[in-house]
Amino acid sequence: MGEDVEALKRRLPLLEYLRQHNWTGQPAGRSEFVGLCPLHEETQPSFYVNTRKDVFYCHGCGQGGDLIRFIQLSSHLSFRQSLACLDTQAGRAADSAAVLEQATAFYQQQLDNYPEALSYLNRRGLYDPALISELKIGYAPGGSLRRHLTAQDYSFDLLRQVGLLNVNGADAFYQRIVLPTRTASDTPSLRIWCVPVSACPRSCN
Repeated sequence: MGEDVEALKRRLPLLEYLRQHNWTGQPAGRSEFVGLCPLHEETQPSFYVNTRKDVFYCHGCGQGGDLIRFIQLSSHLSFRQSLACLDTQAGRAADSAAVLEQATAFYQQQLDNYPEALSYLNRRGLYDPALISELKIGYAPGGSLRRHLTAQDYSFDLLRQVGLLNVNGADAFYQRIVLPTRTASDTPSLRIWCVPVSACPRSCN
């Protein structure tokens, strides 16, 4: 049981879980973040998360522990109920990470097929193909990602959930440079820029 619990917590680190539930923390050291406590009302941040130890402690209410303990306190669940809840959420997080990895790879493959995208990168000072590959920069032409990912059995709901499809079920990104980034827990996300017709680029987060 102990090994299974530790493996489950590694799949969804505490900080990532809190951010998924709209907690905002500011860096407070090399491996710590601080913000308002989600477990009680307060006006001064006293809730600390240690990403190295994957634990929390609130100096306001005195509560602390790991992710499972946080779920017990915040959702008023037993230990076993908290494990079941975490297992479900970790599974969703793994699916989201996998589909973003697939999207990133697809966008990378598209980049060489669109000279306007490469020209945009050149104007931004990116000439080295090795560096572009290392950064995993890609291009979203639009109209083809949905077909590519649904052929791999990813659901429309998941693609919409991670922001790859819009509310109408079409590709969310058209004619855009894609730069994948990662959170503190190594979960991938996608930062998007437009490829402008004019010479003036604009950020399109």
